[in-house]
Amino acid sequence: MSMPLGLSIASHSGLPPAKVGALAGAAELAGFSAVFVAEGHGDALALCHPVAAATRHARVGTAIANAALRPPVLAAKTAAQLDQASNGRFILGLGVANSVMNERFGIAPFAPLAMIEEYTAVVRAVLAGSPTGYDGQVFRAGMVPLDSPPLRAELPIYLAALGPRMLELAGRIADGVILNLMTPAQADAAVGVVRASAKAAGRDPESVEIACVVHCCLGSDALAAAAARAAVLRYVMHPAAPRLFGELDGGPSLRGVQELVLAGDRAAAADAVPQQVADGFVVHGGADECLARASEYAAAGVDLPVLFPMPADGDWGYEKTIAAMAGKIT
Repeated sequence: MSMPLGLSIASHSGLPPAKVGALAGAAELAGFSAVFVAEGHGDALALCHPVAAATRHARVGTAIANAALRPPVLAAKTAAQLDQASNGRFILGLGVANSVMNERFGIAPFAPLAMIEEYTAVVRAVLAGSPTGYDGQVFRAGMVPLDSPPLRAELPIYLAALGPRMLELAGRIADGVILNLMTPAQADAAVGVVRASAKAAGRDPESVEIACVVHCCLGSDALAAAAARAAVLRYVMHPAAPRLFGELDGGPSLRGVQELVLAGDRAAAADAVPQQVADGFVVHGGADECLARASEYAAAGVDLPVLFPMPADGDWGYEKTIAAMAGKIT
């Protein structure tokens, strides 16, 4: 397969840093061109250090880190160190998570668009060594000296985007966008929004790299199908769930699933997810099925499909996925 392919390793897999690094090294040898860390209840930026140490050529990044958990000055400092550790291969992928998760973390509600736009500006001001710092409505920072000059003052910042307004913002200000939980058809529409926004801002639309997380589960049909349904639960409480899962377009309602999640019965909630809904976002089967789905995203305009293995019966399947893809990607 000639298109580039990334791999995402979840912090919530609970793997120790050394294991995350070992998987990243194996992924690079198998042909993956980028290795990302997805932030659950761990620290995605911290886990990028073993990924950087274990790889030589693959890009390293977060897909994504919750910006709300870190002041932007701290994110800039950490990003600069990770870019040095990876010899200029680091991508800072940022998102705003959702209100339910952020409330659990003790984070007060905020306006996500204004917050992430100014957050990005602060990170860039720190990396550029701006003598005036940044003075905005959400964030203010003075001149922030770094212990050593950043390897790249303009290291790439990618924004996670699901809705049209965040997609437009990413097209206007970000170096890349990270799509997630989208069918190939939805990704095609999202690509159009990003490219149009970049063009309207006077930017080269092709300069904004579009990555898309592709949930996958290699294994027997029964286990993989169950894993696909369980994957939906991670996102079913998102405010945009009715649109993302097709309810607004006449698809099945997931309100019963949401009620079961709120009641704490995740097993029943997973069983209640319609399989056709899950299969739209999670590909299961063998390597050929995963590559075929990745090709659908590439045909929709995605520059970098990123495989995100999902656990089946407790096994996240990273080794299985990496081994299955070896020799099939370049």
